[in-house]
This record gives sequence, C-alpha cells and structure tokens, in this order.
Amino acid sequence: MNNEPDTQGTLRDLLHILFKHQAKIIAIFLTVVVTVTIGSFLMSPVYEASSKILVKFGRENVFMPTNPAASGNSPLLFDPSREERINSEVEILKGRNLIEKVVGKLGVTTIYPDIDKKSLIPRPSSQKLSPLDKATLIFEKKLTVEGVKKSDIIDIKFQHQDPVMAAQVVNKLIDAFLEHHLTVYQQTEKYSFFDDQVNLLEKKLKDSEKELETFRQQNNISSLQEQKTLLLKQISDLEVELAKTRGEISENEGKMQAMMGHPTETGTEFKMGQETELNPYAISSIRTRLSDLKLREQELLGKYTEESVLIVNTREEIKKAQELLTREERIYHDKAVTTITHTLNALRSKESSQQHHLATYQEELNKVNNVELKLKELDRTVRLNEDNYQLYVKNMEEARISNAMDIQKIANISVTEPALPPIKPVKPKKLLNIILSIILGGVSGIGVAFSFEYFSHSFNTSEDVKKHLGLPVLASIPEIKG
Repeated sequence: MNNEPDTQGTLRDLLHILFKHQAKIIAIFLTVVVTVTIGSFLMSPVYEASSKILVKFGRENVFMPTNPAASGNSPLLFDPSREERINSEVEILKGRNLIEKVVGKLGVTTIYPDIDKKSLIPRPSSQKLSPLDKATLIFEKKLTVEGVKKSDIIDIKFQHQDPVMAAQVVNKLIDAFLEHHLTVYQQTEKYSFFDDQVNLLEKKLKDSEKELETFRQQNNISSLQEQKTLLLKQISDLEVELAKTRGEISENEGKMQAMMGHPTETGTEFKMGQETELNPYAISSIRTRLSDLKLREQELLGKYTEESVLIVNTREEIKKAQELLTREERIYHDKAVTTITHTLNALRSKESSQQHHLATYQEELNKVNNVELKLKELDRTVRLNEDNYQLYVKNMEEARISNAMDIQKIANISVTEPALPPIKPVKPKKLLNIILSIILGGVSGIGVAFSFEYFSHSFNTSEDVKKHLGLPVLASIPEIKG
C-alpha cells in the first residue's frame, strides 16, 4: 500500500515528461523515419552473386616418396581433417593474389567505373594507392568466403551494384582459383625426375643381367645344385673309403708289430708261430713231430738214465726237428713280413691317393661354393635392380597421369553451383530499414526528451520544490494556454 503512491508518481512523472516534450519526440521520430525511408528508396541497389564448390579427397592428398627404401612400394596417404582442408582452400580463395588476377582480367574500370573519381573528403593514404590497389581493397570488403558447416562445401559471395558483373566476378574468381590450386599442388618436376631414374635403372638392370649371363658362361653353370650334390656324395664316399683304408693300415701295422719281437742287445728277436695262416702243412707236421719227441724224451727219462742211447738219440732228433722248424718258420716269417710290408705300402699309397682325391674334391667344392655365392650375389643384384626399376616405372606412370590431369585441369575441386546474375538485390532492405527507423526514431525521441529533462534546472512540479528545496508549496498558478 505504501509503494502504490510512489509508483503512480513515477508513472505520472514519466508521462509528464513525454507529454511535455512530445513535440521534440515527434519531430525526431519523423526525421529519422523519413530520412531512412527516403535514403532506402534513393540508395542504389546492391546485388550479391554466390557460388558453391565441393572439396573432395583427391590426389592432392597422396604423397609419392622419391626414395623407395623410405616407404616401400606404397604411396603415403595423408588425410587432414575436413576443417583443415576447407580452411586451406578458403585462405587460398581469399588471397590477394587471386583477387588481383580477377581484377586484372576483368579490368579495374570495368568492375569499378568510378574508381578514379575523387571523394568529397580526400584521404592522404588513399591518394598514394593505385587504381588496382583501391579496387583490390574494395574487392576484399565485398567478398565473402566461408565453409558450410558439417560439409565439404565452400560458399563464395560477392556484392556489386551490377548483378551481371557480380556473377562474372565470382565465376572468374573460381576459374582463377582452380588454376592456382593446380599450380600449388602440381609437381611437374616429379615426372622428369622419375623419367631420368627409369633410364638410369634400366641401364643398370641390363648391365647386371649381362654380368650374370657372362658369369654363367665363364663358369659353365648348368645345374650348380646338382654339381654340388655330386661332389658332396663323392667326398662322403671317399671319406668312408679313406677311413676303411686307414683301418686296414692300422690292422697290418698291428700284425707287423706283433710279428716283430722286442729288440734285444744282439738284434731283433722274431716271434715265431704268430702267422699260422701262412704256415704250410709241413711246419705243422714238424711242430707235431717235435711235440711227440719231447713227450718221448720225458717217458724215456723216467725209465733210463741221461746217457742212455735212446735218450741221446731222442734228443738228437729233437735238436734236428727244432733246427728244421726254426729254419722253416724264419722262411715263412720273412715271407709274411714281406707280404705285410707290401700290403702296408699299397695301403699307404692308396691312402695318399685317396687324400689327394679328397683334397681335389674339396677344392672343387670350395670353388662351387664360391661360384654359388657369387651367383647368389649377382642374382640378388639383378632382383634388386629389377624391383627398383619396376617401382620407378610405376611412379613415373603415376607422375605422368598426374601431369596429364594437371594439363586437363582435373582436380579435387568441383563447382556444384556456378554463379548466376541475382534477381533481387540484397541491399537496401527497405521494409527492414523502415521498421528499424521506427524503432530508432522512437528510442531517439524518448532519449532526447529525457536528456532535456535531465539537464533542465527549472522546477516544474510542487514535488520538485519539496524534493530539492525542502520547502512547502503554498500555492500554484496553472498555465493557461490560448
């Protein structure tokens, strides 16, 4: 209840101010609305031509390394984010280089006929600029390039008073952009580089193949693996035979050592009876006879004395039989030694021959191994040269295709919507300007009224006297109009 008089007083004060300055408010309101309306109808219309281009993932995102060892046989694909790809193309489109190309092709005076006219208020900085620079600055202000959200499309807009010129400028800008885009991403030096490398590697491959064929002819290589297998088999068989020969030599040396007794002070003591396989039947008979005689001697010694004729005769027979046996055994012992000696000599000669053949086979095997290593090295060189040659031929073909695509102006940029002369102007927007002028005129009038009231030093109501002077009002004289 206490706030109601204050609220009524405040509202009354506001209405009082508005009615007090209603003439000013109406005058300012009408001035703003009429000025904006007349200006909107008198303003030259501005047309905006637009075009849309699509940025695709293309060969510009493929990198072909010149060094095969760096990345194998596969190209490197790099896919930047959509926003980065779009922003890159937008920056190229907004570049001063493209703008100057478009202005130069169409002509400064063709786009802006009034570019050389002097302004009413001359600027020192503008007097130093050439017509091309002035046109470029105006062009930059009227050009709008932005990417459409959540898409790979770039929207290009340009404003001009002539709708046909606006469309021509946008189309010329896109043409210049396509040419510049190809220039930026093309790599014309790649084709000549790969062409030189292919010729070099082709010569290198032919030289390595010729060297391999010459090596095969010089070493008469038909089937190296079969030759190596045959040599290994011959070496294995010869080693078995050599081991057998050495075993026979060891066996005969043992027989010889067994037949030759231990040396004595008077000479060599021969061990008789060791080579029974060489003893003839006669020696065996003599040994049997000698044994019988020794048994008979023992029997006689049991019956007779040492001087008995029988014992003496028996011992004489034993002596003769022993001498005969010794003579016969020496004869056949010497024959056995001679035979074993000849056998040992033959076996040692055989061993020497086998060792010589084994060394010869081993030397041939070493030669085959060396030839095989050299052949593998030459084969590896030929394969490496052939792989490099094939890789560079493939890269050269790709570079040739890329170069042809550059000549044909094939890129990852497509014009989805070319610019056409606009039908309706974008400026001025008469209805919107009138609505805004009404709002602006009302706000401006009310603002002026309150400003006058704020800066006024007179008392208009009894409340002002009470508020500012603190004195009571005794009487008030009404203003009589008319």
